[in-house]
Amino acid sequence: MPGSRPRITQPVTAWTVIAVLLALLPTTLADGIGLIGWGKHMYQPACAFACRSVVRACPLLCTPEPGGKNYGTAHSPNWTPPECFTTDRAFMQTMALCIDNYCPISDGPTWYAIEDYWASHLAVTTVGSYQWVPSMSLREAVDGARAEEEAMRDAVGKNSTGHGGHGRLRARQHHGAPSESGNATQRFTSALPTIKARAPLNVTSFILWEDWQRAYNGARLFETNEVGHSNATIAVLFTALLVPVLFSMLRAIPGLARSRTWTWINCIVNHPAAFGTRHREPVAAAAGGAMVPTRGQVLYIGLISIVNFVLLVAPYYYVYPNSTYPIRRNQDLATMGNRAGSMAMGNAAALFLFSARNNALLWLTDWGHGTFLLLHRWLGAWTVLLTVVHSCLLLAAYVEYGDYAMELARLYWRWGVVGTVAAVALGPASVLALRRAAYDLFLPLHQLLAVLFLVGYYHHIWYLYQYQWGYEIWVWVAVGFWALDRVLRLVRMAVKGRRTAVISAVEGSNGEYMRIDIDGVRSGGVVYLCFPTLRWMFWENHPFSVISSEATEAAVADEPEATQTTIPSSEKAGPHAKKCAAGVVSIPSPSSPLQNAPVAPTSSKKPGQPRTTIIVRTRTGVTARLAARLATAASTTGTPLRLPVLIEGSYQYSGSAERRLRSCTSVLCIAGGVGVTAVLPLLLRRGACSALPSGSPKRGRLVWAVRDGSLPAALAPELAALQAAGVEVETSVGKRVDLGAALEQEVLAGGDLLGVVVCGPPGMADEVRAKVTQLGRSGRRAVVFVDEAFSW
Repeated sequence: MPGSRPRITQPVTAWTVIAVLLALLPTTLADGIGLIGWGKHMYQPACAFACRSVVRACPLLCTPEPGGKNYGTAHSPNWTPPECFTTDRAFMQTMALCIDNYCPISDGPTWYAIEDYWASHLAVTTVGSYQWVPSMSLREAVDGARAEEEAMRDAVGKNSTGHGGHGRLRARQHHGAPSESGNATQRFTSALPTIKARAPLNVTSFILWEDWQRAYNGARLFETNEVGHSNATIAVLFTALLVPVLFSMLRAIPGLARSRTWTWINCIVNHPAAFGTRHREPVAAAAGGAMVPTRGQVLYIGLISIVNFVLLVAPYYYVYPNSTYPIRRNQDLATMGNRAGSMAMGNAAALFLFSARNNALLWLTDWGHGTFLLLHRWLGAWTVLLTVVHSCLLLAAYVEYGDYAMELARLYWRWGVVGTVAAVALGPASVLALRRAAYDLFLPLHQLLAVLFLVGYYHHIWYLYQYQWGYEIWVWVAVGFWALDRVLRLVRMAVKGRRTAVISAVEGSNGEYMRIDIDGVRSGGVVYLCFPTLRWMFWENHPFSVISSEATEAAVADEPEATQTTIPSSEKAGPHAKKCAAGVVSIPSPSSPLQNAPVAPTSSKKPGQPRTTIIVRTRTGVTARLAARLATAASTTGTPLRLPVLIEGSYQYSGSAERRLRSCTSVLCIAGGVGVTAVLPLLLRRGACSALPSGSPKRGRLVWAVRDGSLPAALAPELAALQAAGVEVETSVGKRVDLGAALEQEVLAGGDLLGVVVCGPPGMADEVRAKVTQLGRSGRRAVVFVDEAFSW
């Protein structure tokens, strides 16, 4: 053969020894562990995989008759058993000759990489395995192929241009890959017969440059884009998780909260509703209802949407000719479809974390749980959209360029349909109207569809690739977030232990409110109560806002009448829209089964024993069942209802309001109905200290609107404690409060940092939000705004 040919030279034999030791390992680690491009690779060295790609479907002398076991994958079947590849001399020498010809002039892999390929991939067509040891070393196979090549040349008596007159082109390059277009600068020949794809491989043969080049381009193209899929999915996940942390780091800037400029910025780009003035009140009722995010939430939603869109449409790697895709449209459909499927799971992993009660981001960011639930729904929208894009594009690719009928019959395809249908069904099954009207139906249905989506995705991957390429990792990430949250819930419940809840009617409320007392437990914020004997679904638990007796004892130590009194709070909004963290204010039913139920008894707890007290408004679901049981107890025994209860908590679902208000000189709390129980602990703890850490005097003011006098009477000791601590209390019974005037009085008066807290009906909260953003732009006073809200 004319011209000098780069040859693979034998290095120190230490690597050969290592390769033999690796061959003894029973596990498959040849291609790494993790995601493609992140611990795992597909076609490295690409030059060797290209050689294998040309002859992968060529029958060998030891290949069984067609119709036997498939040793490959659904998309790349292989009927030759692994031990056949590692014992067939013609196959091994053909592979070795191709590697020796083209690897030195391609991407320049090291001898060690080629030796490892020979030890781990010669027997298999997918993920490497050291289980089968080749009967010939790479060096022996190269030498044998060269010897046969020389013998064939000698037999014809001269240098040949190749069997059948085929010419080969060779790129003279010291570094980098050969020309992607197939152009070259040096011609060389081989006397060996030329092998073509799917032709019988019975003797040592030569692989043409053009065939190798197409396979080489195909391997590089496919792996480069697969690495891009991994990068895009990781980018989506970490954008979703880290952006909230980065945004929240602004609160660490000293003095920022006291800046009037910062208040002005928040009132422009953060606090207001994205459009209009309704944030907690639903819009688009005809379409099932929806919540308008705030402008700050829109910034995050917009960023994650831009990241998803940009990474879906670019970048992609193209090179032609290649053996994977015949034309660009085929590649566009398949490659973009694959990326959409991968990115869908990146979004899914983040949304499972955002839905968790024990979400570490709640502590890292101090964002409210309602905010994360809203972002959970938007990430869910992207998950569904990308899943549909994945299914549609791959369907189009197989209809146009593949065998759709054959794919449709395969299990991986059917499980993909299951996952896609479940994802699409999650949309209409999660509309606000359903969550409000039938939360007890929504929650198990939502969880069932989410499980079907994960199960469908997992089996879709497993039946196609098993655990070869790491696609299943995203399922385990999502399941891990879900399982960790459930375990922590059980731990929290175990810490509180089994208790007894005493349920009674609030005096004078005409059965509208119930009171739940749980002795021996000190809680705050939000807890989830599970009444295992209330109905057959014993595992159900529901959120309630509570205030521990600890706060009252500290705040009213100088009030003998109030030392044994706890601060009641209320049930969370539960299935009913986005409501105040302390309860729901709405028009009560004209009749109630609790009208004649026993009223709240005088406290009988031992001195120093904590008690958690909750005030609940009777609505549907668990509160309706409690009311019915209480009515039965009232009619039969005339005593309060006692039920075993399991307590999970405490949680702070609106962030740490107390921390955000710590530096405020004045705090204005606006409450509606039982919403007052969310702000009472803030004011009581604030009143228990005479001054701020800086020594400045503190001022507190409560503006409370309530429909009737039953709640003020029930909370009289707490209100007295507030007044004794210097808090201004303004209670309006049965009439509307001028919220705008109260806010103007505080903001326009100027002064140091002002905290505004609102907890009440959605309309009240939105009115306060709109007024605060309007006044905050005046620059008269720095304001910290806290909306104590809970949402589903």
